[in-house]
Amino acid sequence: MSDEAIYGLTLKDCAEIMSKDGELKAQHGEPAYKPHFQQYLAQRGIDENTYAHAWNGWWSRMQADPSGQLHAKFATMQQQATMQAHFADVPDASGDAKEGVTLDTYAKVMAGAAGGQDMQQLVAAEGIAWDQWQRAQAAWNQAMSEDVNHHLTTQYGQLYAKYTPGHQQQMEGQVAAIMAADHAQREQGPAEDEPEEDYTFDMAMAELKDPKPAKRWTAAHHLANFYDIGDLDEEPHLAQALQAVPVMIECLERHDEYTVSDAEALAGDLVTLAEEGALTREQAEEAKGAMERCLARGREQLQTLEAAFAPIRDKAVPERVKMQSQIQDYTSLVEELAEKLEDWDDDMEYSDGAAATPAAATAAAGAAMVPATPSAPKAPSTEGGFLALLKKLPIIGNILRLLGL
Repeated sequence: MSDEAIYGLTLKDCAEIMSKDGELKAQHGEPAYKPHFQQYLAQRGIDENTYAHAWNGWWSRMQADPSGQLHAKFATMQQQATMQAHFADVPDASGDAKEGVTLDTYAKVMAGAAGGQDMQQLVAAEGIAWDQWQRAQAAWNQAMSEDVNHHLTTQYGQLYAKYTPGHQQQMEGQVAAIMAADHAQREQGPAEDEPEEDYTFDMAMAELKDPKPAKRWTAAHHLANFYDIGDLDEEPHLAQALQAVPVMIECLERHDEYTVSDAEALAGDLVTLAEEGALTREQAEEAKGAMERCLARGREQLQTLEAAFAPIRDKAVPERVKMQSQIQDYTSLVEELAEKLEDWDDDMEYSDGAAATPAAATAAAGAAMVPATPSAPKAPSTEGGFLALLKKLPIIGNILRLLGL
């Protein structure tokens, strides 16, 4: 199978090319990476069309394999290529020591103990006193818990695998089992899913007062959409959606690195409401001011990110992926806000504010004053496909999630 080729590309070739695609995206961002990727393909003697046909052919082969073995082989190849692309320049920590115990020795002992051997005997065989080992174990655990860029934990995982007999075969067996089950389910046909509950106007109104900022901001975006596509004459209750305006402004003032896209979306919503004459003069002025402040902070943060990214642009380190994603998020926010503010019409029509009752407006403002709490990081959307399948696998899945993909 290793020598088989579809449109001139082996399965390993596809794994390498797919990994290079991700590496170049992390290095240059989208869409700037595209010429670099095309150049890389040209160096391999192919073009995007050939690669697409080859990958589609291999994907069809993998999907048709009831054993899951082909998927498992590809997952191993993809793991190896991804590690090279995103960890090759991470300094080797195998010889680093805590309390006199190197990372290599620590991984060796832990792997042996996981395999059923007596840990005290393993420690003694390395010439380490038991109290020293306990201090080293605590120190290494602490170091790995603080390893935000996953340099140390990834190397520990590699060393642990090295000292675990048949580790790769075990992992490939698990992958094959997962994919075989997936194949069997596809052959049986899709199971009938429970119907999803529609996200209603009332649900959005309730979540507008949620203590979690990100949930309030999402609800505010939905309410703006309800108002925009609805008909006030036929659905007068839609006027209550304007209670979301203070929450929209709150997002522009207080969003963090994980909710940049929320701020961008709500800025667009505020502009739409302003252009429709749904805002009072005071609300419109406040919205514009919030957008201007948000733009200034966005530009400052983008400058900071680009300065921090420059030294690692050409280095195979995992934090490059996340930083490139943040740069793209802030670039989009800055460009969108700049365009909206440039087109802002100070002579637009304004609402008299009668649609929202004072009590409702006060309640919404009260919700906006709830102290912000950090929201969970949002992983970039994969929109299904092969990446979604890979993320379920025990080998490559952990690495993809680690990289924030």
